[in-house]
Amino acid sequence: MNRLERLLHRLNLSPVAADVFAGSAGAGGIGSAGRLFGGLVVAQAFMAAARTVDGLAAHSLHGYFLRPGRANVDIEYRVTRTKDGRNFRAREVSGWQSDQRIFQLIASFQEPESGVEHADPMPATAPPETLPNRDQLRGRSDWASQPIDVRMATPITATEPLPPDQRVWLRANGPLPDDPVMHAALLVYASDRSLLDTAFRPHADRGRLESASLDHAVWFHRPPRFDDWLLYATSSPAAAGGRGLAYGAVYDRAGTRIASVAQEGVIRVR
Repeated sequence: MNRLERLLHRLNLSPVAADVFAGSAGAGGIGSAGRLFGGLVVAQAFMAAARTVDGLAAHSLHGYFLRPGRANVDIEYRVTRTKDGRNFRAREVSGWQSDQRIFQLIASFQEPESGVEHADPMPATAPPETLPNRDQLRGRSDWASQPIDVRMATPITATEPLPPDQRVWLRANGPLPDDPVMHAALLVYASDRSLLDTAFRPHADRGRLESASLDHAVWFHRPPRFDDWLLYATSSPAAAGGRGLAYGAVYDRAGTRIASVAQEGVIRVR
């Protein structure tokens, strides 16, 4: 089982009881220094919510990281059905490790509906096939086996101050099942990348970044497909009080805006 297959396995949660699911970390879900990757927790909580709404598409989710997660302990996701309306359904999900709640999510789902449309245009960016892999630039020997292929369209954050803007291309590093919920969950998983790094870029000459996500929000404008390249354009309008705020915009290759993202997190310089 390669790393993408392991990630898909982690996102296919095991039912424990009515509206209760179990998830684990392992390969594909561990961040730096062996920490549990926040994107995996958000994606698993989203999957738990989505499996209780009978096929409706998500339009938004808002999550709070309450405590650091442990990568070697399973997470129990408990779903509360807070609303079952005719057009919208809402779910609250609590992620527990042992007797501690580490994560809280509210997700909303909607029946398909047409309406007015507009979106900011996709920024002009070189095609992903011509760009370097982010993990390879960072010196990771296992970059080719990572579950998500990340291609840098802007310079990687190093030790020189840079504007608080980044653009990366994202795509699953292998075939995916034809499950729209899984494609959305993978986008949620990948959207936790580069946001706080973007907020740190103007201060990269001051030392090494230590960061932790505090909250994470995603708005889906259209159902994503994660088996083709998606452009993730991130920017940070402000940082203060030991925290940084970052926004993200997700576009498909045709330039259609797929999703919007926001995150605030702790930013410390060591």
